[in-house]
Amino acid sequence: MKIWCGLAILALVFWALSPAGAVIGQTNKEVQAIAEPILDAVLTGLNDGNYELYAKYFDSTMKNAIPEKKFRQTSEDIAKKMGKYQSRTYLGFLKKANLTVAIWKARFSGSDDDVLVRLVLSPHGDKVEIAGLWFQ
Repeated sequence: MKIWCGLAILALVFWALSPAGAVIGQTNKEVQAIAEPILDAVLTGLNDGNYELYAKYFDSTMKNAIPEKKFRQTSEDIAKKMGKYQSRTYLGFLKKANLTVAIWKARFSGSDDDVLVRLVLSPHGDKVEIAGLWFQ
């Protein structure tokens, strides 16, 4: 439980410090099409212990906040408490502070509980970057 609270607080701080962006997409279908491949990279990187893939879409604030050493510690904690990521169901998105928050219900191998995954996305030039990430 401590790790989830810590991650949530850390993510909230980074989200608050991230530069203002713009909303990604206007419909569930548009947002899902943009967000799914980004979350695929995050979750595959998490399962494989691959920091480069995990942080591939992070904006500069997220990269500074979650360096590889922090990622290693966090991914080990998640693996011990919840196991490996297995599947997810897209739930929808929210427009929040000129950002897009995409939301999924996820399942991990070592837990019977659902995990809420929130991915905060913001456009930066011609690409979309992660400005916040929560596993609750």
